[in-house]
Amino acid sequence: MARNNQDDGPVKAVSALIVGVIFVVSLVPKEVWITLGILVAVALLAWGTAHVVSETQQRRAAAEARAEVQRKAEVAAAKRAREAAALREKQERVTALGTQNASRVESALAAAMRVAESEAARAGWLGDVDFSADIREITEGFRQARALRDTAGQLSALTKPGPDDRRMVAEATTTAATLERAALERAELIGQCSAEARRIDQTLHERRVDARTAEQRAELHGRLGAMLYGIEAAPGPQPENSAADAVLARVRAYREIESRIHQARES
Repeated sequence: MARNNQDDGPVKAVSALIVGVIFVVSLVPKEVWITLGILVAVALLAWGTAHVVSETQQRRAAAEARAEVQRKAEVAAAKRAREAAALREKQERVTALGTQNASRVESALAAAMRVAESEAARAGWLGDVDFSADIREITEGFRQARALRDTAGQLSALTKPGPDDRRMVAEATTTAATLERAALERAELIGQCSAEARRIDQTLHERRVDARTAEQRAELHGRLGAMLYGIEAAPGPQPENSAADAVLARVRAYREIESRIHQARES
């Protein structure tokens, strides 16, 4: 019987605790529980919203990072493709025209690009700056000149050249020189256009500088004139009492007193 009472002790304690908790909870007004429920719901909703927003931002950031990597890869690939195409075109030009004439064509292309990018061209001072036809004629002239020289060289290399061979070789050499000279002159003209465009750009720049200087000069003239007018219109500054003047006045008074005392003694 005593053992049963001892076993029932913890059970009774737990039961009493539960009853006490229920009693305390029952004392809390219903409005408080409703408020607590609303607060808990709002907190859960805020947490869920923040979690969703965070996940969305992370996914968006990851997508933007992947897109940026893809964009950089595409830009790099396009750059490599352009460089490869430019190198291939340069090699083909050297093969077709020779090293020197290929360099002349590249110089003409660079000069044409400088003209097109100049301020004078963008402002419309130079009119049509499309040198495509000129570049084609220059390239074709150098190509024909090289082809003539190569063929003439092969003909002159044959054994036992005859008069016709020598005549044709001489004619081919002369024609090649004429074609090359005409192409070179046209390339130099494009270079002159580039130089003139650069001079016009410099003139336009100097005009802008002069305009800004004139504007600043007018502004400074106005400010300085207003300052001078204000100074002239204002009353002149009143002389302040100087300590030096006061001391010198006292010195003169002292000497005058000394002189009178001396005169009185002598009399």
